[in-house]
Amino acid sequence: MTHLPFAGPALGRRRLRASIYVRLSNAADESNTSLDNMVAECRALCAREDFEEIALHVDDGLSGGIRDRPQFTAWLNDARHQRCDVLVAHHVDRMTREGLNVAATILDVQEGKDPTTGRVVRPPVRLMDTKGVDSNGGVAFRMMFVIKAEAAREERERARERVAGRATRLRLAGRWPGGEVPFGFEIVPAPDGKGKTLAECPKEAAALRECASRILDGHTLGRTVRWLNLNGPKPRRAPEWSRITLGQALTGDHILGRVTIGGVVQRDGKGRALTPFPAVLDLPTVVELRKALAPSGDPRKRGGRKPSRLGSRLIECDGCGGYLYVVRRTASRTAAEIAAGRKGRSDLIAYRCQRRADGGICPTPLVVSALPFEAYLEERFLSDFGHVPMVERRVIVADDGRLAEVEESIAHTLAKLAQAATPEGFADLQRLQAERALLADAPREPVVTRVLTGRTMAEEWHTRDLEGKRELLADAYEVLRLRPGRRGRRGFDPARLLAIPAEGTHDPED
Repeated sequence: MTHLPFAGPALGRRRLRASIYVRLSNAADESNTSLDNMVAECRALCAREDFEEIALHVDDGLSGGIRDRPQFTAWLNDARHQRCDVLVAHHVDRMTREGLNVAATILDVQEGKDPTTGRVVRPPVRLMDTKGVDSNGGVAFRMMFVIKAEAAREERERARERVAGRATRLRLAGRWPGGEVPFGFEIVPAPDGKGKTLAECPKEAAALRECASRILDGHTLGRTVRWLNLNGPKPRRAPEWSRITLGQALTGDHILGRVTIGGVVQRDGKGRALTPFPAVLDLPTVVELRKALAPSGDPRKRGGRKPSRLGSRLIECDGCGGYLYVVRRTASRTAAEIAAGRKGRSDLIAYRCQRRADGGICPTPLVVSALPFEAYLEERFLSDFGHVPMVERRVIVADDGRLAEVEESIAHTLAKLAQAATPEGFADLQRLQAERALLADAPREPVVTRVLTGRTMAEEWHTRDLEGKRELLADAYEVLRLRPGRRGRRGFDPARLLAIPAEGTHDPED
């Protein structure tokens, strides 16, 4: 916006003060001209009418369907605050493309009316454009202005339909029409050389498959999000992943390579989903993920809270077999600390058996200071397993996807029958139900495999966060049990920990 200094009234008749508004949309169409041309035509009008230009307001790259355009609002405020006598624009469609809705606001400003009461509260201003609209034209002006405003709205709707239609045609043809690319994909040239299409982004797709495997293996969504934020690529439009964004990335139809228009999956004549793009996850896996991530009524399953210490809910009490809990206990200062001028008491972190505190029975409730115990626990793990090759679990849903497709087609057919019960619809439903009955007996249990990563478990340990290290401990040991200690011993006594390795891939004997 440019405000020009007001030189004051000339001798005899004061020149009318004019505020100019122009707008250029990002969408190139037949109504778009350059900003320079629009400004020049507005200033030519002011010269012919002997108006004094006091302000130039420019909205560059904003749609006429946006009501709160900054410079459009400032242009109207020039009239509201009586800084101008004339509002000049290049064309009605530059003012608005919302028809009557915004036209009424502009007319209230031009007539000096309060929009709430409709009363005239200030002198009216003159409204003009370079195409013949002039509020001094009486009743004909209002009719012309409203008609042109509605015509501008209709042009916008037709342009949106053309863009949407083009995007739909491109998607159905396996082309990418533009916009934000879903996570897991990247834009590449189409194989036939015509336009662009989507392909897997190897790094992102691998991260999503790892997340899917972890969730199907029993990890919570929150736990998986923390792993991805530490080890995986960042999301498109946020500094880090959240439970919502990861859940959408893993269960949305785009991950199956499908085409959705307005959130609705596009299907062929037989009800099958159209999939012109590659699928990062197969349909059986996504179906299982949707079940696993569905909202639970159990509040204990919602949080996925991060554990506080390395041994949280991993270490058993030798007296009762229950897990030790992390507690803070208060201890008095030593004589040396008092001599050094430290006052009061200190907090010590420990693992403690809470069975008696919860009303149960434990013959020998145990307690151990957390820091020396955790240091030994890490040393013990690296000694037992540090040299062992690291393997990772992969969970695969054993299903070719046909049963899940049939279930979706049945749901789609039932929805169509609810709108119009036709003989063809009932025939499709009977055929699909018969196909489902044949497929229902096929094995569908998840298959768990183990894959070498090329790292040792010691190397893996040092790359992981607290939760990842706990996973390694839980996988490596069948039992981690704390025994009673001897009085008077300082530090942690290694004889107190009973650590029984789990049989299988991580067994040191293997």
